[in-house]
Amino acid sequence: MNTILVATSTSENKMNTVADKIRNYCRTDNIEAEVLASNVYKVNLKETAPEVIVILGQNVLETDIPIVDGVPFMTTIGEKEAFQQIKSHLDGQG
Repeated sequence: MNTILVATSTSENKMNTVADKIRNYCRTDNIEAEVLASNVYKVNLKETAPEVIVILGQNVLETDIPIVDGVPFMTTIGEKEAFQQIKSHLDGQG
C-alpha cells in the first residue's frame, strides 16, 4: 500500500483538513493509500517511508522523496491538478 505524508510546521487543523481531502480523493479514485499527517519537524521519514509528501508551508525536509505543494488543497485553486501530481508519483512506484 502506498503512503502519502501530509506535513506542516504551522496549523495542525489545516494539515488534518488536507489529509482528509486527499483521503477522499483516493477513495473516489479507488487508490489504496494510507494518508498520514505529521509535524514537519517531528516526522521520521525512514519510519514513515512515504512515496510522496504533501507540504503545507515551508519545506524544511531534505529528502529525495517527491514533494507536492499542499496549498491548493486549502485554497481549492489547482486542487485537482495537485492530486494528479500525487497520483503520478504513486503510479511511478509500481
